[in-house]
Amino acid sequence: MTILAIDFGGTQVKSALVSEEFAIEKSLPMQSSPQTLNQAIDVIDHIVTSVEAKLSGIAISVPGTVDTEEGVIYHGGLLRYFHGFRIKEVLEAKYHLPVMALNDGKAAALAELATGHLQGVTNGAALVLGSGLGGGLIINGKLFQGSHFQAGELTFILPVQMEKVEPSLMRGVTLSAVGLITKINEVLGNSDLKNGLAAFEAINVGDKMVYPLFESYCRNLAITILNLQTIFDMETFVIGGGISAQPILIEEVNRQFDKVHHEIDFIGEIIKRPKIVACHHHNGANLIGAAYFLKQK
Repeated sequence: MTILAIDFGGTQVKSALVSEEFAIEKSLPMQSSPQTLNQAIDVIDHIVTSVEAKLSGIAISVPGTVDTEEGVIYHGGLLRYFHGFRIKEVLEAKYHLPVMALNDGKAAALAELATGHLQGVTNGAALVLGSGLGGGLIINGKLFQGSHFQAGELTFILPVQMEKVEPSLMRGVTLSAVGLITKINEVLGNSDLKNGLAAFEAINVGDKMVYPLFESYCRNLAITILNLQTIFDMETFVIGGGISAQPILIEEVNRQFDKVHHEIDFIGEIIKRPKIVACHHHNGANLIGAAYFLKQK
């Protein structure tokens, strides 16, 4: 039996058939992210009806807060039309299959716990670099959702020294991978501002016009990891999202972490250094994690 996993991102909807052993059996064609709830329901219907395999359930990964007990999405991150949508109830009635929905950052963490770089780790975290900054926490070997299903909502972390709260300084904005790639393509004068390959070509050759932007981004990410480490004392942080497939990102984040970690001597002496690695599943993590969550439930 096969699980259909669907991942709603800020720009694209990914879907795949996932095996009972949590391996992607078949990736399905990507869709553009819908603009309304009705369009989202149509996208789900198009994907479900296009699948010829016998399904054991449907697993959904979405941004925002997901009450996994009731199957209700709140806020929906960039996809705000999902707010209040009783996704489990609606889809189970329509397709007569078990349905579970889960926040995308938490799904990424579960994928790594199931068959990735958090497998066998007691305490770890996944940070997902996409339109914003997703997160998922594994505490004592289990997904930690918090009291309101909001643990790991790293997008909303603010810098401390602020006279006025500025949304533009939230970590989800300053650590947006989409934002980084857009800035770099603007500096390079590229017409396609979303071209990640062009941006990383320049980064990989150390282009002096753009490398400082990349370095600053990685330092900001390293400081975020250090702050989380002081709270949670993790063994491993895995970095996900499309740009996590670029080895230079992980190299630079580790370099910046070591730099920051030792800029204040006693922090380096006291706070243990976690491992910082790329997600094993890269861009498929949300799909695998959502399927794993469905199977667990």
